[in-house]
Amino acid sequence: MPTSTESALDAYYGSFTSEREKAALSVPLRLVAAWAKNDADGVAAVFTPDGSMILPGDVYKKGRDEIRAFMAAAYAGPFKGTGVTGAPVDVRLINDDVALLRTHGGILAPGETEIAPELAVRSTWVVVKRDDQWYLASYQNSPRGEGATLRW
Repeated sequence: MPTSTESALDAYYGSFTSEREKAALSVPLRLVAAWAKNDADGVAAVFTPDGSMILPGDVYKKGRDEIRAFMAAAYAGPFKGTGVTGAPVDVRLINDDVALLRTHGGILAPGETEIAPELAVRSTWVVVKRDDQWYLASYQNSPRGEGATLRW
């Protein structure tokens, strides 16, 4: 009988059940876990050393140091105590070491379990495998749905 963690993972993976798909989808899970702790170092560590992050409001950060500094400021300010959640809607395995992921999700306000419409996003993740570990090479999101207004 599956544990509650295994059941939650099965629900997260949905129809993406191959081991390669699950391995690539570990990247968003690691980012969600780091965000839950408001851990800027942990978020930065999910990225490749030269990874990039593009967000609404003309935000472009390149490299772990810029991403770490940006997230530390966000956690000290408007996103203090927030979480993120999401689910995969598309996984494209480009080759053995590269995958393109698309997720729907968003930011959870402190104490909330559902994403407010204005905080919903559609995200694209380019993930790469290096030394048997998957990392985020590039991340971009945009507001999703009616009323979505998320800006950094």
